[in-house]
Amino acid sequence: MAINEEQRQLEIAAEVEELARALAHSTRDVPHPRDSYRLLGELGATIDHLAQVIDQLGKWHSRTEDGTHYNGEDGGGSGSASAAADELTTAANMLRLASSHVGRAHSHNGVVRWYGE
Repeated sequence: MAINEEQRQLEIAAEVEELARALAHSTRDVPHPRDSYRLLGELGATIDHLAQVIDQLGKWHSRTEDGTHYNGEDGGGSGSASAAADELTTAANMLRLASSHVGRAHSHNGVVRWYGE
């Protein structure tokens, strides 16, 4: 896959969701305990990438302008592009916090002498 695939954003997001759902259903147990170390590493990297995506979407929302990028907001609601930007910034920060915790779990896991299969 190319580094920049702007034209496939929705398709890629759907693929990520599908794979994350499959992983969520498959991790009730870890058949090969040694794999838990690499699994945590991969998940940490994935969280970092998701934080970047969410942060970039927040910054994009903050740059949009009424009348240029959109035509106002639907009647009477409390939503706005600016409010979406704020929420996305918070979400990106929470993902960075989650990544830090997964990274520490990864380090702790690295000293465990797991039995072989």
